[in-house]
Amino acid sequence: MIHHRILLMAGIAALIVPGAVQANEVSQRVDIGATVTGACGMGSPGTTEINLGTLNDSQGKLKASLASASIVSGSTYIADAWCNAPHKLSIKATPMVLEDTPGYSQPAYMSRRLTYQATLQNWVAGQGIGIRPLGGSDTGTSTFTEARAAVAPGLKLEISDLETLSGESGVGTETPGLMLETSQSGLYRGTVTITLATNP
Repeated sequence: MIHHRILLMAGIAALIVPGAVQANEVSQRVDIGATVTGACGMGSPGTTEINLGTLNDSQGKLKASLASASIVSGSTYIADAWCNAPHKLSIKATPMVLEDTPGYSQPAYMSRRLTYQATLQNWVAGQGIGIRPLGGSDTGTSTFTEARAAVAPGLKLEISDLETLSGESGVGTETPGLMLETSQSGLYRGTVTITLATNP
C-alpha cells in the first residue's frame, strides 16, 4: 500500500512544471516592438524649368511687371514633401546669368545678371521661406524642431521681384535701370535647389 502511494505522489509531482501557471483560464502578454527612422521625402517639381518669357521691354530694360515684388512671375509645385522628424529646409539659388557671354567686357550701362526673390510657400502656414541670390551660390536654411509635411497640393516655389545686377562676377549689386545685354542664344538661366534633411 505504501508502495502505491509513493508512485501516485511521484506521478502528481511529474505533472507540476516549475514556473507554469495553472488555473481555469491562463494568459501571458507578448509585446511587439519596432523602430521608425527619421527621414524626409520630396516628389518631382511640376516643371523642371520656370519660363519667365521675355525679360526686356521696348527700351531694352527689365520689364516693370517682372521687377514687381507683388507679382509672381512664375511658379511650380513640388508634391509629397515631408519630414517625419526634426529637420532643416534649405534653399540654394544662383542669379540668372546670360549664356553665351560675349567676348568683350560688360558695358557699364548694361547687365548680364539678374537677381530675384525665390519663395517657398506651404511649409509654414501663412509664411514664405525665401532667398535672394546676389553671388555665385547663396543658401538660406530654416531649422524645425518638429515633423512637418507640406499641405496639398505641395510646396510652391514662387519667383518674383527681379532686378538687374552690376558686376560680371562675385557678389553683384542691385542696380535698377540697367539695360539687359543679349547674346547669340539670348538665354538667361539661374537655378533653385530645395533640400530637406533630418537634423543630425
